[in-house]
Amino acid sequence: MDRETLNEMVKLKFGARKAGGPEIDLVKLAADARYADDMLSLVENLPDEALVLLAMTLRDKFGLLAARPQRSGDPSPAAEAVAPPESRYMSGARS
Repeated sequence: MDRETLNEMVKLKFGARKAGGPEIDLVKLAADARYADDMLSLVENLPDEALVLLAMTLRDKFGLLAARPQRSGDPSPAAEAVAPPESRYMSGARS
């Protein structure tokens, strides 16, 4: 992780605390995608425009902007797409 991203994470942590938002664990923010998604979502709902922009920037750097991480109870779209192909062989000898 580069120095700029670390500085942005620290600004987010202290800015969120100052705005009455969640207490952010920086180690979990960097390591756990679900935790990062949850914390960034909470920060995005704060009234501070600079914090929302910072949260969106970090979401983009962490790769969470394009696709949200799957919850443990949610069915995976990839799992739904992988279905066994229907067999067309009915009975009899093949030629």
